[in-house]
Amino acid sequence: MISFFLGIRYIMILASLGVLGGALLMFLEGALLLRNAFTFVRTEPELSVTAAVLRATDKFLFGIVLTIFGYAITFGFVSDEVRKRVPRWMILNTVAEMKILFIEVIILYLVVHFATVVAETEGMLDWDGLVLPGAALLLAAAMKLVASSTHDLGPK
Repeated sequence: MISFFLGIRYIMILASLGVLGGALLMFLEGALLLRNAFTFVRTEPELSVTAAVLRATDKFLFGIVLTIFGYAITFGFVSDEVRKRVPRWMILNTVAEMKILFIEVIILYLVVHFATVVAETEGMLDWDGLVLPGAALLLAAAMKLVASSTHDLGPK
């Protein structure tokens, strides 16, 4: 019975491939947004390029994080001898580390999205504009709680 369950762990490779495919799409979308920013500079210099560059940066960062998630899923279920050959930054030892990384990505997205909104706005922001920084602050507090409450200290 145990050998059956150990055998089906290889299904996780499908999840890893799906995440890496998503990362590839994010890199492609970031490249297209960056190409559009170059087009704005040439054809319409009066438009702000900052928002397009921020959106492209956000896509690239999210693609990097998805790549790390894909590798973490793949190499989280292999033997220690295989893990030793993989760069350290590609390995997440616990699910808690993956949760914290995911919360960090959401906070990063909110910060970049807020900067994009500020760059696109022509004038003063409304009070509604404080929702994004407030949400980032609350998520940062939640991340601190998750990080401090974890009982899983990883492999010893």
